[in-house]
Amino acid sequence: MVRGRLVQRHPAAAHRRRTRRAQRGDPGADGALPAAPAGDRPARGGAHGGRAVPGICLALAYADQPALVIALVALLATGLAVIQPVLAALVPAMVRADDLPRASALNQTAGTLGALAGPALAGVLVGTFGARLPLLVDAGSYLALVAAGLLIRTRRGGARGTAPAAADGASVPPTWRLRQDPLLVVMVGSLAAVVAAVGAINVVEVFFIREILGSSTTMYGLVTGSWTLGIVLGGWLFARLARRLTDDGALLGAGLALLGGCCLAVLGSAAVPAAMLLVPIWLAGGVANGGDNVFNNLLLARRVPEASRGRAFAVFGAAVQGAGMAGYLIGGLLLELAAPRPLVAGAGVAGLLVVAAVVAPVRRAVRAERAARLPAAGRPAAELATPAPSR
Repeated sequence: MVRGRLVQRHPAAAHRRRTRRAQRGDPGADGALPAAPAGDRPARGGAHGGRAVPGICLALAYADQPALVIALVALLATGLAVIQPVLAALVPAMVRADDLPRASALNQTAGTLGALAGPALAGVLVGTFGARLPLLVDAGSYLALVAAGLLIRTRRGGARGTAPAAADGASVPPTWRLRQDPLLVVMVGSLAAVVAAVGAINVVEVFFIREILGSSTTMYGLVTGSWTLGIVLGGWLFARLARRLTDDGALLGAGLALLGGCCLAVLGSAAVPAAMLLVPIWLAGGVANGGDNVFNNLLLARRVPEASRGRAFAVFGAAVQGAGMAGYLIGGLLLELAAPRPLVAGAGVAGLLVVAAVVAPVRRAVRAERAARLPAAGRPAAELATPAPSR
């Protein structure tokens, strides 16, 4: 994806090199496409869906056969595919509508810091004790997640309850489907298209930074860490703006502009003569990435009924991660044919072209959304799809 991070932190999105981490059994190896239905029952669904994950990590710690390791990693990814949309659906269920942008930024910050600390801690533990102890620690961390899922209360003060079943011929609310919301269809489609177009950078970057720019491993870590730092800063910076964007169309347009900023950062990095100059460029790209994450999470929370948010985040995550896998494949194939620097430039150009191509569909969806809202002019322009929890 754009630097491996144009994915929501629901981004988990501790996404960097997930496939490679999964093959090694590292913490955070959540590269599978998310599952959906269990995610529609937030806290308890996450606890039940994640109960098997500690046992899988425990089994991985003692697995010796490659085939068994692969099978266990696949099971681990399946469990995480349930957990991720559940955690994403929990955030809007736990906070008021006005606090959702800041809550999304806080959630993203926690995930980002965990993604930075986890590999570093695993590296120290593997170097000192071997691979078994980190996997046992990983199993313990997932047990903590299960406990949190059982303890979390999303109905603050007991003010809300689940909708009663329809009786006496009353109509049952229709099941939510992504295709029924043109604005969300355009949002998911445009992000997935950009991720697929620019995703080759994830394969090319290490060769570009280490070989073409001749940087050390320390400099490589500094450069890649600058994008991650930018995500944290961007989440908080744009959370304040998101509270003012009460129109969903404006929120979608702002997110598309930030996607363009990510692609510009990738394109600009192709021209630098030294790795140190990548730090401010990728810091700016990460800021745009973090802001887009917050906007996307807020748009999903506003437009999807609470009971269906797990499914919505699962569909969203599946589209983005699937596009990221396509980007990895494209990058690997192109690296056999061209040098890293032209490929970095090509990834940036491809991303910008896709952004330009989706501007028209985004405008059409926004116009249709605003036209459909005219008869209900007395309603607030933007609100959560379900009542906000009381405090």
